Amino acid sequence: MKHVLMLATGGTIASRQTGHGLAPSLTGEELLDYLPEFGRICKVVVENPFSIDSTDMSAEDRMNLATIIWQNYDRYDGFVIAHGTDTLSYTAAFLYHVLKNPTKPIILTGSMHPMGEPDSDAERNLLDSFRVIDAGYVGVAAVLHGQIIRGNHVCKVHTTDTDAFRSIGAPLAGTVDENGRVWLKIVPLLGGEPKFIDKIDPRIVLLKLVPDLDPSIFDFLNRYPNVIIEGFGSGGIPQRLEKVVQKLIQSGTRVYLTSQCMEGDTDLDKYEVGRRAEALGAISLGHRTTEDALAAIMCGEI
Repeated sequence: MKHVLMLATGGTIASRQTGHGLAPSLTGEELLDYLPEFGRICKVVVENPFSIDSTDMSAEDRMNLATIIWQNYDRYDGFVIAHGTDTLSYTAAFLYHVLKNPTKPIILTGSMHPMGEPDSDAERNLLDSFRVIDAGYVGVAAVLHGQIIRGNHVCKVHTTDTDAFRSIGAPLAGTVDENGRVWLKIVPLLGGEPKFIDKIDPRIVLLKLVPDLDPSIFDFLNRYPNVIIEGFGSGGIPQRLEKVVQKLIQSGTRVYLTSQCMEGDTDLDKYEVGRRAEALGAISLGHRTTEDALAAIMCGEI
């Protein structure tokens, strides 16, 4: 049996109803009490580093999770993180970039309904995470609703459906059927020794372009070293904003361009508006999701 460290962080999977709505309450040990069959899959040790709504999770919290995994890397065969779904995609991308070249599975999961509720997806998702580890998956991934999604392609697309996540820009890494059988479609290639990126810079602003955006907004952005602009279609800067974007770039801020579209690449060579943006010094984020781009920039990879 594989030896797994489970990190419980709160989220819907661990929530109970209060007078003010759902709030995290259950510990990792209490989550496992609902899954007596987990002991036939893996040996599990639980840590509870914090218990919060994932909306409140910061870069510091994510780095705390990465540090715990790195410090325990040689002691366990794999890792499971029980996480709130709202920012699970951001944590998945973060761990994908901070924990480089992993040779072990690092699985994030959560649920759209609390553990123990009728028809909850929590039991299946958590058990499937252990099953994916037992099946030999390697790398950072999210396991939700029978899907195995690589960490840098995870995206939440629905607020309430149990099938709330998609793999954006890449096929699924695998699936888990309703009988618990794991089917791995893509096994990531190992690339070098495992490495921990312990220095990050979370000072990034994400700005979504809308028609008639007030140019004066850019006057407040030069205090940040990195700005991502979510543009339209294949990407570009509206002509009326080119001067303020150029001024921002000249101040030393790195400006990145991505698309508001869920699928497809940012291609600044396709249209004149994109080529003008590139000439200003804007950097295309290509095929990256927003979550992946944020994590890569934090780690200084772009």
